[in-house]
Amino acid sequence: MAADPEWIEELFSVFGPVRLKRMFSGHGVYAGDFCIALMLGADALCLRCDAKTRQAYEALGARPFTYEKQGKSVTVGAWWVMPDSLLDEPDALARWARVSLDIARSLPPKKKRPPKSKRPAKATRSGRAPG
Repeated sequence: MAADPEWIEELFSVFGPVRLKRMFSGHGVYAGDFCIALMLGADALCLRCDAKTRQAYEALGARPFTYEKQGKSVTVGAWWVMPDSLLDEPDALARWARVSLDIARSLPPKKKRPPKSKRPAKATRSGRAPG
C-alpha cells in the first residue's frame, strides 16, 4: 500500500515544496524537475546516493535499495533506503533531501526519446506504397 500523498508532502515540508508522481508501488518525490526521493510501499523512503555520499549514508544506517526480479535480488546503488528514524526528524530529512537534490542536479540530463514516427504506408500487391 502506498503512503498517503498528503503525508509525504508534509514529511518534506521543512525541505520545501515537492510534487509527487505516482510510480512503482509508491510515489516519486520531485523538487522542480528533479526526482529526489522515492516513497515505496507505506513508508520506505529512498534518497539518491553517489560515491561521495555512500559512507555518510552507511553511517546513518541507510542501505542500498533492492528488489526481486525473476527470483534474483537486484541492487540499485543510486537509491538508498533511509532508516525509519529519519521519518520522525523533519530537519534531518530536509538536510538529506538537499543532498539528494544536489546529486540529482549533478547527473547528466536524460536524453529525450525521439517522437514515434508514423508507420510507413503498407505496400500494395505490386510492392509499392500507395500514393
